[in-house]
Amino acid sequence: MPPQGGDVLLQTLIAPQSLFKYQSGRVIALGRVILATLFMLAVWLDPSEPVSAVAGTYSLLALYALSAIAIAAVTWRNWWLDARLAVPTHAADMAVFTAIVFSSNGTTSPFFLFFVLPLLSAAIRWSWRETALTATVLVLLYMMAGLLIAGTGTFELERFIIRAGNLLILSLLLIWFGIHQIRTNLFFRTEEFETGLGVRDNPLARAVGLATQITGASAGALVVGAIGEEPCDGFSVIGEKHRSFSVDRALVRDTAPAAFLYDVGRDRAVTRPPQGRFHFASAYDLLDFDEAHRLGLGIGLASEVKTSTQHGWLLLWDIPELSTDFIDLARELGRAASFVLDRHALFAAIENGAAARTRLSLARDVHDSIVQFLAGAAFRIEALKRSAGSGNAINAELDELKRLLLEEQGEIRGFVLALRRDRDIDLTEAVAELRALAERLSQQWSVDCRITANGARASIPIRLQLDLQQLLREAVANAVRHGGADRIDVALGVDGDRLQLNVADNGSGFAKGKGQRVTEPWSLKERVERANGSMRLVSSPGSTNITISLPLAGAAA
Repeated sequence: MPPQGGDVLLQTLIAPQSLFKYQSGRVIALGRVILATLFMLAVWLDPSEPVSAVAGTYSLLALYALSAIAIAAVTWRNWWLDARLAVPTHAADMAVFTAIVFSSNGTTSPFFLFFVLPLLSAAIRWSWRETALTATVLVLLYMMAGLLIAGTGTFELERFIIRAGNLLILSLLLIWFGIHQIRTNLFFRTEEFETGLGVRDNPLARAVGLATQITGASAGALVVGAIGEEPCDGFSVIGEKHRSFSVDRALVRDTAPAAFLYDVGRDRAVTRPPQGRFHFASAYDLLDFDEAHRLGLGIGLASEVKTSTQHGWLLLWDIPELSTDFIDLARELGRAASFVLDRHALFAAIENGAAARTRLSLARDVHDSIVQFLAGAAFRIEALKRSAGSGNAINAELDELKRLLLEEQGEIRGFVLALRRDRDIDLTEAVAELRALAERLSQQWSVDCRITANGARASIPIRLQLDLQQLLREAVANAVRHGGADRIDVALGVDGDRLQLNVADNGSGFAKGKGQRVTEPWSLKERVERANGSMRLVSSPGSTNITISLPLAGAAA
């Protein structure tokens, strides 16, 4: 039910900004009423104005004031009439400007500033081209009328030239405003569509929800499909009811403009190019009425939504205070909805790619873990063979090896359980797990491996914790197999938003490659680079020190 007169007055007093938001037609109509009323009052209070055609001028002002009130009344909540009467009322404004100015002291008329109304109307309602045309017509009318009264007692050349210059300068400023408005026509920020949008959110629901929130519409739908294909998927919000649906054919016809207002009940629609005047059409020519009735479309707006892979339409209806300004808003809503769909597709692709890389990485981690353990087990078995060949008892060592096999089985099980975690872990928890792993590695490789931490607190992503465990495995294996180390000291700490891992051993060191540079272990280097970290290696006979820095936060992490 439309609001009653008392409700409109209350709304005006409580929230005038909402009453005139996206309502340039109302602003122009109200300005016309106020200006006409003030002129009537001025003429009534000053009997000396106008100096010529007193009765005719007074009658013209009275007729103009009544017409302004009537136009404001009939177009206040009727976007169709507002668009239809835009050009006729604009022409009437310019004609009245000329008649009023030159019926009241000509070039010295106190009503000269009346020309501001048609100029501002053109600048607000249309583009710079219509503003330039209006300015040209006003200047010509002023010049022609000035020439007609030249030589009479009311003509003052100096004031005529100054006022003509004022009219020209203001016209140029408003034309510039219209040109500049093309680049700054932003009704809202795209952050409004981006905030809170998760990768797993339904992008159709997100776009429709925010579009209805911005416009105040009580119902809306977004229907999209792959370019050139049908059927299309859709999502509608009608009051408190939200639902997904599909349609077998396009809801909006291919010939429809990118943004338009429609009235299904009266079978009419209006659109306007970004730079141009209103165009009127039949709603039947733009919409599929069967699908429109199924959705419950009444009076509202439609906007094209287009991405690199999808095409569709955003439709909103039951919008309070709908006006022709919503045509421009509809274009931005369509671009914003396209942004939501593109952003969702991008993040879904990133997530799928990351999941694929993670699966490959985890498969490699499990493989490397088993391979490293088997290498250590082979190392122990070879030692057992030598002991058995020397006649030493090996039962105890076999039992130890069996125990290590069981521990490795438990570690693999723990590795799989860690992947099921849905939260990050604290640094102290990560250090505790690394110490347990270091103890097993010490027994597996017959080395003394110790873990120390600097006591800092930080949150460690699960993926990073798994990387740390694999880095420790590979560092110990390299130190024993290639350097013959029997002691490995590992220090873990936090420096700002980075995790520092330092591994020092007493092995023989790494061999030097070309240019007398130490050859970095490729297994460690590849894993560190995959985690977006950095590694520095210092090696000499009897000592090797590896410092690894890994990101804890930000895009790199």
